[in-house]
Amino acid sequence: MTRELQLLSDFIINGTSAYHVVLHAEKVLKEAGFTKLSFRDNWKLEKGGRYYTSPFPTVLYAFSIGARCDFENIHDDKIHVAGAHVDFPALKIKPNPEIVRHGYLQLNTEVYGGPILNTYFDRPLSVAGKIAVEEDDAIIYKIVDFKRPLLYLPNLAIHMNREVNDKGAPINRQQHLLPLVGMAEPAESSDRNGSFNFNAVLADEFGCDPEQIFDYDLCIYNPAEPTAVGLDGDFISSPRLDDLTSVSALVHGLIESENDYRVNLVCLFDNEEIGSLSKQGADSNLPVIVLQKIWKAFGADTVRCMSDLTDGILISADVAHAYHPNYPGPQDITNFPVTGRGVILKTAANQSYAWDVEALSKIIYLCHKHDIPYQRFVKESSTRGGGTIGSIISSRLPMPTVDLGVGLLAMHSFTEMMGAGDQEALHKLMKEFFS
Repeated sequence: MTRELQLLSDFIINGTSAYHVVLHAEKVLKEAGFTKLSFRDNWKLEKGGRYYTSPFPTVLYAFSIGARCDFENIHDDKIHVAGAHVDFPALKIKPNPEIVRHGYLQLNTEVYGGPILNTYFDRPLSVAGKIAVEEDDAIIYKIVDFKRPLLYLPNLAIHMNREVNDKGAPINRQQHLLPLVGMAEPAESSDRNGSFNFNAVLADEFGCDPEQIFDYDLCIYNPAEPTAVGLDGDFISSPRLDDLTSVSALVHGLIESENDYRVNLVCLFDNEEIGSLSKQGADSNLPVIVLQKIWKAFGADTVRCMSDLTDGILISADVAHAYHPNYPGPQDITNFPVTGRGVILKTAANQSYAWDVEALSKIIYLCHKHDIPYQRFVKESSTRGGGTIGSIISSRLPMPTVDLGVGLLAMHSFTEMMGAGDQEALHKLMKEFFS
């Protein structure tokens, strides 16, 4: 496994919820010498400094300031920004989730984002997130991870659905996404909750009393680790490639970069999978506030800050759809990138993938200059296609913008697939972008 894939693997293994992704990013940044800032404070920054802040537990901003960065005068290329997202499609556990049905213990769930639901069946599941606990007349918050197979969603046998291979198995989100967690005592084997208490399960696991747990935000995740697949290890099979491939490349690219004249900013957002409209999502005022606080620390006002942005460049880093040899129909007829052939640059006439000629040509120039393989992606014209945070951020930050990322097969599946060499290309591009 290459160094870039190992760094990505560390994010995937440790990033079992949006909370855990941000915690791992903080750990990596701290070890690299970045200084944590309180978002509430007026920042006292130094040229040549490297900093990060986390206004909310599932969002993080990391930035470096060139030792010779000039905040007083106009000059080109004063700032580079890159954004990615820390969340992923999942099932989340509802409040009061306990179900006891004919001896089976189950949990009530709801769907987060747009997962391929049938891929959640017939495999071990685990749980991670945050719980709110009362201790010493105060509420404290614990980031938790069971780190072991805890739940299971079994499929219905083919003998009871003879058409499953032709017509599939329709999934009712309320009826069929209730994972098994255990078996009840015989006296409780009826259609009632009995004494099953999920808060008691949490309390046993994480060392508190059930009555002390006020609330939680818990997602069901795939505990599998990244695995090389293929005759020569051409592919990587892993959960959460969307979008931890980008998160890893952005964080480590910023750490490894060197530039004396520019501000470099990485934005890690939550809630991309549900539209980004939240305080911790890309469709918020936080990126603008962060930039204004940086400029203010060097005596520059809001007008100067916003004016400087127009000469910068913004990257929206998110995964792309690679050509699927078994399902070629949904791909464009002349732009069909494949796994293992480099970073994918995405464009769309309707700006669902944000781009402009100026920004895209600069990224292509970087790729040529540093021998970074790249491909182009445009959606097939009769399909709606997807979207990213790019157009959302660029509507708030007036910057030339590019959408790019590594190509995936089985995007939004419980286990996704990428080309083994693509992470190295993305990592290198982000390092050069910030340099």
